[in-house]
Amino acid sequence: MVSQAIALSKKPHVIVGTPGRVADHLANTKGFHLKKLRYLIFDEADRLLSMDFEKQINLILTQIPKERNTFLFSATMTSKVQKLERASLKDPVKIEINTKYKTVDALVQNYIFIPAKHKETYLVFLLTQFVGHKTIIFTTTCAQSQKLALILRNLNFKAVNINGQLAQAQRLTALNKFKNGERQILIATDVASRGLDIPAVELVINFDIPTNSKDYVHRVGRTARAGKTGRALTMVTQYDIEVLQKIESLIGQKLAEYKDLDSKAALILTDSVVEATRLATMEMRQNEGKSAGGGDEGGDNAEENPDMKLFGKKRPANSMHSKGFSKGKSFAKKRQRKF
Repeated sequence: MVSQAIALSKKPHVIVGTPGRVADHLANTKGFHLKKLRYLIFDEADRLLSMDFEKQINLILTQIPKERNTFLFSATMTSKVQKLERASLKDPVKIEINTKYKTVDALVQNYIFIPAKHKETYLVFLLTQFVGHKTIIFTTTCAQSQKLALILRNLNFKAVNINGQLAQAQRLTALNKFKNGERQILIATDVASRGLDIPAVELVINFDIPTNSKDYVHRVGRTARAGKTGRALTMVTQYDIEVLQKIESLIGQKLAEYKDLDSKAALILTDSVVEATRLATMEMRQNEGKSAGGGDEGGDNAEENPDMKLFGKKRPANSMHSKGFSKGKSFAKKRQRKF
């Protein structure tokens, strides 16, 4: 807050911030005001309002000039956005790129139908099929994203994790490692489903199918950008069929089943994945209360963080099962890319 207050005292021409932080500075930072504001922009307006920033936004609206230019950018027109539009805009002009929730033609979309108890095993198998592809894996909870990152790193995949419980510096560290190619896999919650523009992303995997159908459109929009091709795979269990149908109804398209899935080959990996999951669960328990990010800033570097004890130690010779991949070898074997 102090460093931000100092920056604001220099009267910058552009201020970028969350509604909560801007409202906080208006209330508590001496000398800061927006009485000369000329342009007000709400990016992802639907998201801001769904995150219960309505009170802070209303406070900001009372502290700025009525004569101004206001811009609302929203991927979805919700009732709350319409309410804000009526309250804060005068003679508004509405510009719509598309009235339907469409995905681009360059995106190949498939689902795989699997039993819930083997989700992690099938995920590992898919990643071996798409080794070398820059991949984003979406989960619904922060805990699940952390756990998957640990499981995959136990199996020698180069994975990082970002979620809403990480500090901004931690998120940026992990994201930069993914962008510059140090890590090929990014595991994320819906905090990464909007605003990320990483053109090189080739594959999006919905490990957890989104309960809000509109979030599906945002997630798969991380690939097949700027005219490039991409693939989205959605993992569907026996509990997710109705949710899948709602997504198909929203986008006006039936998802095709992914045909290149060899269930017998995938299940060979079960014992190794179970062992990796056991180690990940142990580490999460050890790191509980130490940090929101599972004990490390990027969520992926054992050598830089003494808290990641399991990764810093040599595993006993019998720690890998005889089934699956041989001990000492990476699961992430090179295979020919295919789409």
